[in-house]
Amino acid sequence: MSSSSFWQPSKATDSKSSPWGPGMDLGLKSDFSGAHNSLPASLRMLEEHVGLIQSESMDLQNDPRFFQGNVLNKRLSAFSGLSVVSGLMVGTCSAVISMKKDVNFVSFEGTMQLASFSMMSVVLFLNVMATYVSVAQIYHTYRLETAGPTGFEMATSYYLNPNIVAWRHLAVKCMLNSLPIFLISTGIRISVNFERLVHEPEMPTAFIARCLSLTFLGSYFLAGCVVYYVHQKHMAIFRENYETVKEQELPYLRHVHTLMSSRRRAGHAPDV
Repeated sequence: MSSSSFWQPSKATDSKSSPWGPGMDLGLKSDFSGAHNSLPASLRMLEEHVGLIQSESMDLQNDPRFFQGNVLNKRLSAFSGLSVVSGLMVGTCSAVISMKKDVNFVSFEGTMQLASFSMMSVVLFLNVMATYVSVAQIYHTYRLETAGPTGFEMATSYYLNPNIVAWRHLAVKCMLNSLPIFLISTGIRISVNFERLVHEPEMPTAFIARCLSLTFLGSYFLAGCVVYYVHQKHMAIFRENYETVKEQELPYLRHVHTLMSSRRRAGHAPDV
């Protein structure tokens, strides 16, 4: 088997754009790829036409600097505790779905029940926001940090972006402030349960039930739109930092590897 049969450039890859020189690109197909290197038709459709997934990841380089500690990793370690607590709170607050909805404003118990349900919904939203921000920022920062020689600079630029900093501080406050609200809401629920042991609750009218259902539907829909906006903002900043640094880094890497290739082609024997 000839040496050229091991590495065959992909047709869709422009060898001139490779920083490693002609014929040496990350998009190469080789005999070592195996039988499962290509996507099935369903996943290929999701990638090419829907844009839901990507089969190419960021650059992977085994730089020894990645294994050294730095102040950014220590901050992320402290921030990771937020995602654990907020995730547990989301699981606890999801009990709002199973709460009884027979709310009637003519009774004191009905008003308190509505207040408890509303407060529990607020706690759920605050912790969903805190969970997303903490998980997304830790994930994005680690991906940028291990993306190449300038990974630490990319991760630092993302971590210190004013939008990222603002949402991170807001996430911490959301989780911490949701704890007393959660306790108050739980106390109201217990109080209402004690009252119902003595008095049978009055059922609400169809008009009140419809109004309450539409009100909370709109509130949860609005909360979902806010979380989606936060997601899009984080993804835009993540892509912007990665693409900006890579565009500045690529010409220099191409220059260095061109020098290395030219010295190899010169054929000079080492003197030491």
